[in-house]
Amino acid sequence: MPLPAPELADAERGVRLRGWRDDPGDAAALVAAWHDPTVVRANPVPRDVSPEAAGRWIAGEAERRARGLALDLVVSPVDAEDVWGEVGLRGFDTQVGRAEVGWWLAPTARGRGVVAAAVELLAGWALGPPLGLRQVWARIDPGNTSSAGVAAGAGFRRLGAAGGTDVWARP
Repeated sequence: MPLPAPELADAERGVRLRGWRDDPGDAAALVAAWHDPTVVRANPVPRDVSPEAAGRWIAGEAERRARGLALDLVVSPVDAEDVWGEVGLRGFDTQVGRAEVGWWLAPTARGRGVVAAAVELLAGWALGPPLGLRQVWARIDPGNTSSAGVAAGAGFRRLGAAGGTDVWARP
């Protein structure tokens, strides 16, 4: 699975998506996210949340992508290398043509529409070539109104509930 090329960006909203880098700043941002209670509540976080584990996770991104397991991208400002968060795809179902989207955002970037812009960028790319998915979907805890707002802001519709979560999709 390729990385989006060129990088996905929304200049009006000041957001771009880039690959993870073997960089101390990227690893530190990932470690901080793994310790953020808001991120931990809504996302799977590894048991080992050390800087070394973050480095290994970042180094494994290309292999996860090559095996079709996941595509993880940094949410960043268009004019800097800061890590505001992450948006990614996983659970690819090639027969149905869909994948699940997930995201997290650092506290300093929340409340400005940053992640909605990032999710919209990634979903739009995934629904076109080269992936050509028919649907991008998300599972959101019913009490997580912020994530529901992100999904709605990125053009997703709530389809219903399943397995204790609300299911949102963008066809």
